[in-house]
Amino acid sequence: PSIVINGHRIEPSTSYKFLGVIIDHELQFKQQAAYAISKGTKYILACKRMSRVSKGIKARMIKRLYKGVAIPKMLYGIDVWGAQMLEKGRGKMDDGWGARDFGKKIESIQRLAELHIIGGMRSTASDILFAHADLSPIPVLIRRQCN
Repeated sequence: PSIVINGHRIEPSTSYKFLGVIIDHELQFKQQAAYAISKGTKYILACKRMSRVSKGIKARMIKRLYKGVAIPKMLYGIDVWGAQMLEKGRGKMDDGWGARDFGKKIESIQRLAELHIIGGMRSTASDILFAHADLSPIPVLIRRQCN
């Protein structure tokens, strides 16, 4: 139901952004997870544009940008919205969007970052990228933030 204050009708909304976290009316935080993934992708692609082979910043600077900017931007407020996803998300949520899907998408963003940090080819195995880039696994980062 809508609310009327001083003759102005205020309609209810399905979601609201408060302190940078999108809160939906069912407290499932699907929109926040999608927003976090889009932010991470945006930052990694910006790092990719800065790290050209011929004229660009060095790999260690890309790693520093990823760890100092992209990860905090992606995981901002995850102790609020990620704990909820991890509780429900042992499997999947109602429409297939759960902790597994979120984890896979965040890991693909990290893989993209690892490719740019190392300068590897797309066909390089993820395990090798992970070992050489020396980054913390995403599940460890999420659990560290949530605890």
